[in-house]
Amino acid sequence: RTSKYVELIARELLAKGLYANELSEKNIQLFVSVAPLHDLGKIHISDAILSKPARLTPEEFVKMKTHPQEGEKLIEENLSGIESEEYLNCAKIMCLYHHEKWDGTGYPYGIKGTDIPLSARIMAAADVLDALLSKRQYKEPMSIDEAMDIFMESRGKHFEPCIVDAVLMSKDRIMEIANE
Repeated sequence: RTSKYVELIARELLAKGLYANELSEKNIQLFVSVAPLHDLGKIHISDAILSKPARLTPEEFVKMKTHPQEGEKLIEENLSGIESEEYLNCAKIMCLYHHEKWDGTGYPYGIKGTDIPLSARIMAAADVLDALLSKRQYKEPMSIDEAMDIFMESRGKHFEPCIVDAVLMSKDRIMEIANE
């Protein structure tokens, strides 16, 4: 689902005339192909934390926040020489920066705005969409309207405003993807 959300958001941005240089067909396909690797670093997080049916403790959350760097390392150590440099770089960027927030309150580095690579800004929105609209051990899926409300509230905070707009404009297709 996250790959489909990435493609949907990227194409909506492009349709609005945004990031035309970065959102070539080749790059969109690259973003889509590496999206499934964004949480690769979670294989270094214990199952007790990953499958906990309740809110994480502060200590558990500190451990969880290591997964972006762990994912980057895993890609570098295991895919170098197998995939192209372009693929590796995009995958590492998505892993490393998909929890950064537009306002600088994310992790692991607390960078903000356009200092966060576009692919990771798009991946962040796709990841949150999937988390909100999917059943998890600790929660039921939200309705599409609740998810859209969260995106509206997160405009300019968690997410770049144009990415929120792209999500809101894609509401019907997002719901289709969530129900597939």
